[in-house]
Amino acid sequence: MELVSKTVGYTPPPAPNPAAEPTEPAPAQEQPDYALAGIIGSQLSEPVQVMKSIIEEFTQTRKISRVQLGELRRAIDSADRVARQSQQIARLSEGRLRQSHERLHLDKILDDALSDHMEALQLAGVELVRTVKPVEVIVDPGLLSSLIDAALEWGIELGQRLTVSLSIKNWPEHAILQVKANQTVVSHETIDLSERGNAMNWQLLVQVARAMGVSLQREFGEGEAHVTLEFARTVKQLEGLSTLELDTGEDSVDSVHSGTRPLAGHRILLATADSLVRAEVQNAAGLLGLVVDTVSTARQAVRCVEIDMPHMLIVDERVRDEQLDNLILDLRRHNPNFGLLEIADDSNTFAIASWMSDTNTRVSRDLLRTQLSSLLTLELAKSF
Repeated sequence: MELVSKTVGYTPPPAPNPAAEPTEPAPAQEQPDYALAGIIGSQLSEPVQVMKSIIEEFTQTRKISRVQLGELRRAIDSADRVARQSQQIARLSEGRLRQSHERLHLDKILDDALSDHMEALQLAGVELVRTVKPVEVIVDPGLLSSLIDAALEWGIELGQRLTVSLSIKNWPEHAILQVKANQTVVSHETIDLSERGNAMNWQLLVQVARAMGVSLQREFGEGEAHVTLEFARTVKQLEGLSTLELDTGEDSVDSVHSGTRPLAGHRILLATADSLVRAEVQNAAGLLGLVVDTVSTARQAVRCVEIDMPHMLIVDERVRDEQLDNLILDLRRHNPNFGLLEIADDSNTFAIASWMSDTNTRVSRDLLRTQLSSLLTLELAKSF
């Protein structure tokens, strides 16, 4: 299985100094998001073509069938949904939402959302498998509903079976919401969902998670896609009693919103088939508020870069091949200081590449737990 994960946090830019002359270009994140504009255009093109075709036929025949009327309504609904989602993304990206943090039963809200989506599931012929345990979190109610809706709609569009689970992991005691979509129709062709999995539902999901400080991770496998949401502000249960004692210190969700984690929201692309490597990268990235997209093949890595350029690439040397080498060369041509980390098989490997160097920063598997956080910070700092 391959993962694409996104952890989100908004860091407001520093207040401008009117006495100072601007000497540096605007940061990359302030540039127009052309990839998002392309996704919006792509998703609008299909319903627009349906509407155009029906109108052209009506102009010639002055008749419209019940089937065409149904197609027209679905096309209008689809275009309207894209318009609403793009407006939501625009508001969320400003990072100025006033949130009302309340103690909520995540399991009940999830059950309600699944009931609301039951008709859509049935119309799409999607089988639902659910495992939901009682969990309480402290978040904004409106954003939580938007988050769950976006996650479910993302999964419904990708597979014929939707598996939804809610639980609390052992450490840290955070609520984990997982949505997994599987293609169950037998096909002789390899099904790659990575392109479809990057559509508007995903874009909205990323922005809502970022606004809430919820860790977001995404995986793609052959014929399947998997998203994991981790809630740091989880109410902990102790011997039948509950406590509102939440994560504190520099790694808490509050530090994301106070701007103490300037790397929050930057995206990493991880190419590995090793589940242990994947876990170590996700843990380290989660502490820094980073977004992780994971793939297991060079072809998928290239496709992910084509769709949305990451801020850093981590390559497991076990999957590195000529295609990945060419991808690295392209990334380096785009940005000579592009963040790159190679995970080596040889034990006790630790090498840091200097600025404008042709060499790569390398670290062995046995040193990931102790060295990865600092290497992520260093490599991302070189990129900006």
